[in-house]
Formats: sequence, structure tokens, C-alpha cells
Amino acid sequence: MFLKNKKDLDLVIFDFDGTLVDSNGVNNEIDIELVRSFKERKNPDEIIKERDYILKTKTNGDIYVNYCQYLKEKYNLDLLAEEILEIRRKISKKFLRNVKYKPGADIIIKLIKEQKIKLALATVSSLQSLNIYFYENENIIKKCDLQNYFDLIVTKDDVIYKKPNPEVYNKIINKFNITNLSKCIVIEDSLNGVIAAKRANLNVIAIYDKYSDKDREKINEIADYNVKNFEELIALFKN
Repeated sequence: MFLKNKKDLDLVIFDFDGTLVDSNGVNNEIDIELVRSFKERKNPDEIIKERDYILKTKTNGDIYVNYCQYLKEKYNLDLLAEEILEIRRKISKKFLRNVKYKPGADIIIKLIKEQKIKLALATVSSLQSLNIYFYENENIIKKCDLQNYFDLIVTKDDVIYKKPNPEVYNKIINKFNITNLSKCIVIEDSLNGVIAAKRANLNVIAIYDKYSDKDREKINEIADYNVKNFEELIALFKN
């Protein structure tokens, strides 16, 4: 397995939502409440299915502006897409303040840092959302303050193209001037994330998240290694 020579490892890149924090379900709750704020009583599963389709197919530009534009047109709203996005941000605040690390996520971050390996975060979250984790989420701040452990954080505001485009990973590789890509490992939970990392020619460990079950077979096929949880990942870095 490619982690057998950890001393040669220079960089570990983590995805954020669904990988380090248990937030994919929270994002579902946010978008359900957003649609219902327009007096729509659509089935929650239908809301999420439509959202996932838009986010998957309209990847140019800000994917959530694209989604809000879709909502504007679908529900004939007298609002700009950016105004709808601002409503979503206000709704998201109360949810994001309570998001927690997945069990063991804080331990693996500290373990890797102790091994003198650089850490980077590659997330499709906005900086505005991350700032809630940085300054308002006590669960995150007290357990493992992201800003104190990660050498580089790249958000969706820093790139043009979103995953599965490899731009976010290429940006990180260039920032650290890594020429030997075998010295870098990516930890991802989603199919788009795994594809993005592989398109950047990086080794990928896929960690289980129930919200990616629909893509499980493909994820297991593409990733270099698969783990069920952080307990298994911690064992890889310890052994």
C-alpha cells in the first residue's frame, strides 16, 4: 500500500464537507429550509435530488449561484440569484455553528501534523462558510482549530472550476512546489472529489460517508484505497 513509506510523504490534502466534518446532511437541511422559505411544500427528497442534479451538471462559476438561479426560474421568484444565495447564507449560519468533526478526524489531523507532514484543505465550501467554523463553531475551535493545523486552505472562492475539475488540487500542488506527486495523498469522501484528485494524478484514500452511497461502487473502483472510518485511517498512519 502506498502509505508504507510515510517518511517520504510531504503533503496530505483533506476535503472538508463529508470528509472531516459531518456536514452533508446539514447542507440538505439548509436547502430544504431554503426552498420551503418560498412557501413551497415539496417533498424533501425531491428538493435534494433536484439540487444535486443542478450542482452536478452546472459546474462553471459559483455552483450555488447556479442553483439559486435555478430556484429563481423554477419558482418564478422576484429575486436575483445572489439575493437567494444571501438568504441561504443566513439560514446556513444557525446550522454550521453546530457541525461537528467526524469521530477521529481531529486525531488524524494532529497525528499527521506531529509527523511533520504538511496539511492542506481543498474544499468546495466558501470562505464565508469556513469563517463560521473558524470563529463561531465551538465544536471545531475547541477540538482542533483548523487555522492552527492547516498550512494552506483553498476554498471555492480561490478557483474557477469546481470538483471534479482538478483545479483545486493543481493549485495546492503548485503552491507547495511538489514535483514528485507520489509524495502527496488526498483524503476524499465523494465521487467528484475522488475524480478531481485522480485527474490531478494524485493518490486518493476514499473515506466512507453515507451520503455518497449512491456512488459507492464507482468510488471504490477509482480510489487507490478505501477506509470505513478515521479509526482505520489513523491505523494506516500509525503502523
